Amino acid sequence: FNPKNAKLFFSYFSSLFYFRIKQILILTLVLIVRLFLRFEIMSHTRNLGLKVGNNIQTAFSVTSGTRSVSALSKQLPGYYKSPFKYSCRAEIYHSGKIQSKLTLVQSYQGPTRTAVTVGDAPDKIVGPNWDNSDVYSNLKAARLESDLLEVEKLTEKLQQLCKSLDVEQPESVDVSVLVSVAELKLQAGTLLNDVQVFASCEQSTNGLNAEAKQVLARTRSLSSKLEQAIQPHTLMLRLAPHSAIQDYLTQVPAESFLVQHARKLRDTTLSLAEENIITALSLDGHSAWGHLYDAISSTLKCEVGGEVVGVAKAAGLLNSADEKVRREAYNSIQAAWRGQEEAAAGGLNSITGWRLELNKQRSAKAGRDVHFLEAALHGNHMTQATLDAMMEAVGEAKSLGQRCLRLQAKARSLTALHPADLLAPPPTLQSQDGKGRGSLQLEFEAGMDVIAEAVGSVGMEVKDFVRKAQESNWIEGGEGSARMPGAYCTSFESLRAPRVYLSSFTGSAQHVSTLAHELGHAYHSWVMRDMPLPLTRYPMNLAETASIFFETVVGDRLLTMAQSPQERMQYGWADATSAAVFLLNIPTRFDFECALYEARSEGRVLTPDDFRGMMTTAWEGRYGDTLTEMDSMFWASKLHFHLTSIQFYNFPYTFGYLFSLGVYAQQDIMGEGFKDAYVNLLRDTGSMTAEEVVMKHLGANIEEVEFWRGSIRIIEAKIDAFEQALKECGVEI
Repeated sequence: FNPKNAKLFFSYFSSLFYFRIKQILILTLVLIVRLFLRFEIMSHTRNLGLKVGNNIQTAFSVTSGTRSVSALSKQLPGYYKSPFKYSCRAEIYHSGKIQSKLTLVQSYQGPTRTAVTVGDAPDKIVGPNWDNSDVYSNLKAARLESDLLEVEKLTEKLQQLCKSLDVEQPESVDVSVLVSVAELKLQAGTLLNDVQVFASCEQSTNGLNAEAKQVLARTRSLSSKLEQAIQPHTLMLRLAPHSAIQDYLTQVPAESFLVQHARKLRDTTLSLAEENIITALSLDGHSAWGHLYDAISSTLKCEVGGEVVGVAKAAGLLNSADEKVRREAYNSIQAAWRGQEEAAAGGLNSITGWRLELNKQRSAKAGRDVHFLEAALHGNHMTQATLDAMMEAVGEAKSLGQRCLRLQAKARSLTALHPADLLAPPPTLQSQDGKGRGSLQLEFEAGMDVIAEAVGSVGMEVKDFVRKAQESNWIEGGEGSARMPGAYCTSFESLRAPRVYLSSFTGSAQHVSTLAHELGHAYHSWVMRDMPLPLTRYPMNLAETASIFFETVVGDRLLTMAQSPQERMQYGWADATSAAVFLLNIPTRFDFECALYEARSEGRVLTPDDFRGMMTTAWEGRYGDTLTEMDSMFWASKLHFHLTSIQFYNFPYTFGYLFSLGVYAQQDIMGEGFKDAYVNLLRDTGSMTAEEVVMKHLGANIEEVEFWRGSIRIIEAKIDAFEQALKECGVEI
């Protein structure tokens, strides 16, 4: 026996034993961690973080009750070496079933998030429902009834006050009466707005809601009575001597711009009796055609995939990645509107006929021709010269819009697109590394994450607003068979709180973009919430500046996150789609509406066949040979043609698109000072003309075509990048 050998023998086996024990402990610890993480994910609401030192690689927020998944990643240090080789997979459970699989691919250095590829997304993605109970609990709420009764009382007071205003002798006006009327008018209008918006929200989610229809009918009647009661005040502000108006505006300064702008229509103003007759008759005349269209569109049925759905849901399926679904949805919408084409044609004939007859009466009063575009230009606070300059640049850019569609067609291996493809997501393409990626599809919470992070680049206050809108349940994107088609932003004036409506939310890139668009509108009104209401009455063209700005920021943010040509193609696809919409589709609508007014001015009563022919001609004029066929029923299916409160609901969109690109380009130039400058621009939109706003904040003249060409050049650069991404994905251009 050698003690030295025994010591070595014991040392050897001791080391081996402790090594094995260490391995067992490590494996046990790994197993415990994995079980813990699985338990955390399956909990009702948990946060899961994969930590690298003190850095969180990825955090998931999972809410089982709503089947929602959101992912938010922070930048990883470049030196990190992961045992997962830069990749990990998490399965999100709900009710014991896998609902979504998210793959986090290799991170990269830069101020952006790691890319998230959606693998097996949920079968069905639905947006949230809004909560308007902070205004009224329901349509039969005692407070709602009390507000309507208060509007009736205020209307009676206003009627009595306005009796002392003799419009036939404006030089004898009592300014104190004008001031008193302004105060009461604002009170009545605010109350009426709250009820009208609440009922409209209820009807939007269910077009068959009888209570909502009754309340809206009542608000329309009260609105007509209120407008007639204050008509002497309205006309007096246009016709009174300059000295009296200056005295009035000294006491009511918030109305300065609106009053001065309205006085530009002095020469077309009819007598008090005539203006009151117009207001009274429009309730069951002109405006009724718009209400009829709403009733028809909310109850139309389409059959897609053997399922009977509302026209709003069918329209949402035009964003489907499945070509068969898109074609079926498109054909079903066409068929549904063909069944209602006589009613749609009757409505358009009557709406345009009413406006043209009114223009004749105003022309006779003014002693000059009142063109059918005049009301739209005045409403948008812009000149004919600005419209002409913009449309000239848009006409020059027609080939650019067509180029977008040709590139998209090549990506689908087609010679031309079908109208059902115009809003479709991009196809799955192979990049040079041989890897493909499916179409972007995000659940609502993930979509909001993308938007919040994107607009956060402008300023934290902008990001905070998006979060507030989400947390306050200001957004509606649910489902239903009788939902109103389209998307919009509205606001409750008493609370200065916006609301966003989406007829459907399927998680597509187009729907995320639409959500960003409407949140842009909401942010616009939010930054003006401390201002007097009259200063917040901004026109549509300037309203589109904020909405399309949000769209652009989100699109560019996604593009900077792209880590492959295929991802750049996907996000560039959205740029191409937007360019085609604003450079081709919106101008098509403008061309059609101009042709419609010209035909009606000649005394023609148009048939459905006439409308189809005119719409086909308008589409061919802008789209050329980029489509296999033209959407001949667009005149019926597009809500905007049937709105009675707004004329030419089209060119302001292109104005906002091009203008917002010019504004967005200032972000890199101005740096940290951009956010404040941007907010100041938005706050001025209700107190200046479009020309004045642009000159003040951008130092540019929008009556010159070169201003608009500058924005076109920005679009060209985006489409160049899109084409390059397609080439890198193997598409032959």
